[in-house]
Amino acid sequence: MANYQTIYALSSGALPSAIAVVRVSGPTTRHVLKLLTNQIPKPRKMTLTKIQTAEHEAIDISLVCFFPKAESITGEDLAEFHVHGSIAVVDELYLTLSSIRDVRPAEPGEFTRRSLSNGKMDLTEVEGLSDLIAAETREQRKQSLRQLSGELSTKYEEWRKKLIRIRAEMEAILDFSDEDDVSQGVESLNLVNDLSDLINNINLDLLKGIAGERLRSGLKIVLIGAPNVGKSSLINILLKEDRAIVSAEAGTTRDTIEARLNLEGIPVTIFDTAGIRKTDNKIEEDGVKRAEKAAQTADIVVSIRSPAEKGPDLSGYIIEKSTKVVKVVNKIDLIKNKNMTFPDEQTLSCKTKFGIDCLLKTLEGEAKKLVSLSDMSIGPNRLRHIAHLRETKESLELAKKELKKDKMEIAADYVRGSSVSLGRIIGLVDIEDVLDELFSGFCIGK
Repeated sequence: MANYQTIYALSSGALPSAIAVVRVSGPTTRHVLKLLTNQIPKPRKMTLTKIQTAEHEAIDISLVCFFPKAESITGEDLAEFHVHGSIAVVDELYLTLSSIRDVRPAEPGEFTRRSLSNGKMDLTEVEGLSDLIAAETREQRKQSLRQLSGELSTKYEEWRKKLIRIRAEMEAILDFSDEDDVSQGVESLNLVNDLSDLINNINLDLLKGIAGERLRSGLKIVLIGAPNVGKSSLINILLKEDRAIVSAEAGTTRDTIEARLNLEGIPVTIFDTAGIRKTDNKIEEDGVKRAEKAAQTADIVVSIRSPAEKGPDLSGYIIEKSTKVVKVVNKIDLIKNKNMTFPDEQTLSCKTKFGIDCLLKTLEGEAKKLVSLSDMSIGPNRLRHIAHLRETKESLELAKKELKKDKMEIAADYVRGSSVSLGRIIGLVDIEDVLDELFSGFCIGK
């Protein structure tokens, strides 16, 4: 990508539409405006004007807005053409723009990439924008907006500045270690305390990171149980559609069926699995193995049984300690003894819908715990963030160890490494590989 070139792209929805917004950004934006509108509009003011071709043929009469580079999101002169959203109008505007020297169509995410290159956004803010575009639920939207506003990067930049200050103090101690008035032991103790404070903050953020990543990518709820206990009926009720085949014949579900669900703003993928039983049918046996595999990677397992049967034995499953198991007894309408109780299990009837709301409340409560919605401060929400935080923590722990052995010079080098790891999160060093992957998922006009 060449930043000396001016780029353009459609930044609104698919055509045809009521209005189409075409953005132009780059060093020749003023020249483009002069050619197409015979003027450079007042900055940040919508101006109604005629847009024309190089041959002075009218393309459209529409609103145009100009943003000087100091006030634009890309850090370059930027213009927006708010034209009527017909294919003919936009095609003609594209043809005119492409005929101008050093003006070309934008690549995916190139407007945002220029914003990053010109210091208008940092890497975590760009990731927040990416997450905002992909957000499906209210809580995802809220998390991505907080990251886009710079809340996460501000925190990590403050930590990084503190590390730079700590390293500067170490260098000063080393430079003046021969002076009588410098007590290296006392200074080392103070530095150890400073590093301990940072390590504690990182530990708290690492805990938030697991919850943040869950919210960003969505939780996984898996329904397991013996054949014909009502798993398919339950998923159809939760989704309010006939997604899974329901039959009195046992073993109807042989593959894992998945669907998206919104639980109070938390994105969830819910899986209906094959009934767990011993079988000679190879296809059904494969379905049972897939059910077991799905349960092992679930955030929440809903274990379902009928009143006359025992629930599935989960002792042989390799389920994560953080996985919540919700035990459910279905077909409660078939019980004749109304005084019968089921401690530690939720009762429901897919036939009468009894207990469905209660189960939903339970799932919503467990989902909120897993994504830590009660925590007011934002934490990391990508595996990349978590990996770099762990690197930072490891370097700080090694620095503490060396300080306690009075090896200040080695400790200073570990502190330098920790500040580099922290800088990678907000995009100060070694980010090209991250950018290539990140911007490949952006739309052209972003």
